[in-house]
Amino acid sequence: MAIANIILIESSRTSVPSFAPALEKKGYSVDIFHKLDKALRAASKSPPDIVVLDAASMRTSGTRMSRAVRARLDGLPIILVSPQGSRPDPGNGASMTLVHPFTPRKLLNRIARLLPGDESYVVEIGPIRLNLAQRKVFSYGVEARLTPKEAKLLEMFILNPGRLLTRKALIREVWFTDYTGDTRTLDVHMSWLRRAIEPDPNHPIFLKTIRGMGYRFDLPD
Repeated sequence: MAIANIILIESSRTSVPSFAPALEKKGYSVDIFHKLDKALRAASKSPPDIVVLDAASMRTSGTRMSRAVRARLDGLPIILVSPQGSRPDPGNGASMTLVHPFTPRKLLNRIARLLPGDESYVVEIGPIRLNLAQRKVFSYGVEARLTPKEAKLLEMFILNPGRLLTRKALIREVWFTDYTGDTRTLDVHMSWLRRAIEPDPNHPIFLKTIRGMGYRFDLPD
């Protein structure tokens, strides 16, 4: 099996514990960067398997940095490490957000889930199982293949059950723009998602429209 390459973006302050030793002990190849622009240039030339952005070590939420990574490296998994007490922004561009405190073992487990492979990143909730590597969703035993944007939308809902995701947040995360003057594209994608996972797309039980605000993923009893 090939050694996975990880780009780790973290603070240059030596007083801040680094995740690098734990990653290297696990057998990963780790390239450490203290500046976002240098990390992006290196990743553009030689794409890693995953990016770990330790924003907590830089004393920032990392939202802007994570969006910048997503805009330049769309398709690559991104793990954002946020400071204790912060609330992850669904539109931060990260594939997964970890909020301190947590152990290095938890980070290693999340990395293992995100690495490339047929079953490398599967998220499940209730009867729905989404394989992001293959962009396949299984709902009540029925399989459907999704486009990249459909898969990203569904991932956001599965990771935020019961939480209102505004139109602005969804558009910013999936289409990388803050322009919300025309949301028809989002509505069409939601219609496609409902056809893929709902027993009756005309009467959705999972993807609920919150009129004038956005959408919410509910898990029926």
